This record gives sequence, structure tokens and C-alpha cells, in this order.
Amino acid sequence: MNKRPTTKSRPKKGKDPYLLALGKIWPSILLAYDDFKDLKPILEYRLREKIVYAYPALPYINDLTDRTREQARRTYMDAIAGGEIMVFVCDTSKRVLRSYVFPVEEPEKGRSKSTVL
Repeated sequence: MNKRPTTKSRPKKGKDPYLLALGKIWPSILLAYDDFKDLKPILEYRLREKIVYAYPALPYINDLTDRTREQARRTYMDAIAGGEIMVFVCDTSKRVLRSYVFPVEEPEKGRSKSTVL
């Protein structure tokens, strides 16, 4: 059986604090996405500053570490093909950058990947 590997930075079973934070600001995420949806942006929520940014996808992905760049590119392409949004949460206090892919209307059904900054 081919199981996905687990990592220390992966969210444990239960409540994901970043997912909860995204749920609280979901209207702002949708607004940012709607403003730039024709450009298929990547959105980033800066947890500490409580600000949502919209970035051009490829330059954003190219600025990621070598270790995560290719996986992020594939995840983004899959999200766009499925009509979904890719959102990163940047938690500078814990040095975590976690990506999520959401259906446009449903933040609670997102899936995540974790990356250490």
C-alpha cells in the first residue's frame, strides 16, 4: 500500500490553528482572490500582521526554497486545474509557511502542506 509519508511539521489530528485563522478571515481571502482571479494568484495570509496579500503565482513559487518549489508548483497547477485557491499562511513567530488548497467557497474543506521557512 502506498501511504503518504508523515513529517513533524504536518498538522496533527484535531484542530489546525492556521485553518481556524483562515476561517476567521475567509471573506477577506475571497475578496483578494476575486480582485485578481483572472491572474490566478497565490494568496498569502501573514498571521502576525493579519494581512492578506495576492501575488503572481510563478514569481512567488520561484522564491520558495529548492526543497519545496517543485511540490508547490505541482500543487498550484492542480489547484488551478480544479478551480481551487492556493493560500499560504506565513507564521513568522514559529517560522512556518503552510500552504492550503481550497474550493472557492469552502475553507473548512481545505488540504494543507507544511514548510519550514
